[in-house]
Amino acid sequence: MDANEKARRAKEIMEDEVFLSIFDDLDERFTADWRNSQPADTQKRETAWSAIRVLGDIKSRLHSMANAPKVEAHNNRNAAKR
Repeated sequence: MDANEKARRAKEIMEDEVFLSIFDDLDERFTADWRNSQPADTQKRETAWSAIRVLGDIKSRLHSMANAPKVEAHNNRNAAKR
């Protein structure tokens, strides 16, 4: 799969209602687990915090993949100007 196809698929995923709903549900669940954990339950808090971070990492990766062809085109234009 080339970069343009990956970008197209990443955009589709980021706009998919089912995907977005799942992400929102998981984010709410992990945030609730984190906020409602007992002070002594560091493992539960750490697990929830890590899960929240992973969700953010997945979204960031999708955004990067969706914009990769634009960034490459921009970089190529700048390189050609030099």
